Amino acid sequence: MDPKKELSNLEDSRCAAMIHADADALSRLLDDDLVWTHSSARLDTKASFLQGLKEGGTRYLTINRSEETIRVHGNLAVITGIADLQAVLKGEQRQLRNRYTNIWVKRDGAWKMVAWQSTAVPQ
Repeated sequence: MDPKKELSNLEDSRCAAMIHADADALSRLLDDDLVWTHSSARLDTKASFLQGLKEGGTRYLTINRSEETIRVHGNLAVITGIADLQAVLKGEQRQLRNRYTNIWVKRDGAWKMVAWQSTAVPQ
């Protein structure tokens, strides 16, 4: 399969797992060394991100990606774009628009997400 198409499908799966709070499915996509930098500058590891998802502190209602560009450099992929999200954060429903950079690495024949960095888009 074309790596860009494969990565786009994996991104679709990641977003679906986040919306459905499917920590098991998301765990299979995330690398053990994941660093997730939220637009608030808060950091999560794979373990803390999945724990937050399981506990419901953050609930993702919708995730829509646009302006997505996938660049593949051997076993490394850099994905950039805009994410429009509706989420419930600590009990408060919020509408978020973030510009993001997402890094995936291919190890042992499988792509795993290793980093996420997002910045809020000013309204």
